[in-house]
Amino acid sequence: MGLLEYPLKLLSADPFFDLDLWNVWGCGFAPIVNTFVHSNASPDLIMLLGDRHEIMTTAFIAHLNRVPIAHIGGGDVTEGSYDDAMRDAISRMASLHFVTSTSAMARLTHMGFHNVHLVGNPAIDYIKNMPWRKDRPYERPYVVVSYQPETLDGTNDIEKVIASLPAGKLAVFIMPNLDNGSEAIRDAIESYCGNHAADALWFDGLPHAQFLNLIAHCEEFWGNSSSMLYEAPELKVKVRMFGKRQRGRVIPFGDGYASERIVKILKYTSGTL
Repeated sequence: MGLLEYPLKLLSADPFFDLDLWNVWGCGFAPIVNTFVHSNASPDLIMLLGDRHEIMTTAFIAHLNRVPIAHIGGGDVTEGSYDDAMRDAISRMASLHFVTSTSAMARLTHMGFHNVHLVGNPAIDYIKNMPWRKDRPYERPYVVVSYQPETLDGTNDIEKVIASLPAGKLAVFIMPNLDNGSEAIRDAIESYCGNHAADALWFDGLPHAQFLNLIAHCEEFWGNSSSMLYEAPELKVKVRMFGKRQRGRVIPFGDGYASERIVKILKYTSGTL
């Protein structure tokens, strides 16, 4: 569930809400979860997070059926990814906006959107409140690599990333999302790990808690993942970012109470969207 896990925990615990969860299996280390707040088996609201094409499709269907959409993460910018345009399209269809930074809030309000609320980063809620931290997974020093294709123009710097890996440290790769250009990245990772089995390994995906524990203990976090801005700063993890996929995105505000704000706003806006 990733960034939605803690908001869902609070919504599930509140008797005001009745939830249905729709899992849209996308890419990365966890499913994307779309949360319906409903009564009498008829959806009152669909809450979506992010900017993936699966999420945009779900938003489109909800929009056609006149189901109000609450969108988490609108107003962000990722100049090197086609997710940038899809994020804006989801915001255009949404009636309620939960943003994670003041710059995102300014961008959406400048575009003429209403019901824009600065709630902060729900990833921090999970980090501060859930029992995810475990023992160090590897005794030797290691670097975590999560590199995605730059889908806007097809740039692929995985060979540059691999060539820059520090000697003597274990390289732990997380395979990319299933975007255009991801197959070449997967092939390069598999080839490198196959030829350097003693110093490199890869995961196709990890549960969110395991992923956090992995990066929390690493020497450095490499690549171009949004986790470098959403989770790594809170964990005080060094990052080395490659390329422009995340160019324009800022480190979001987070104090551990984003989910509480989301729940409160949903209550106050219930029936008004």
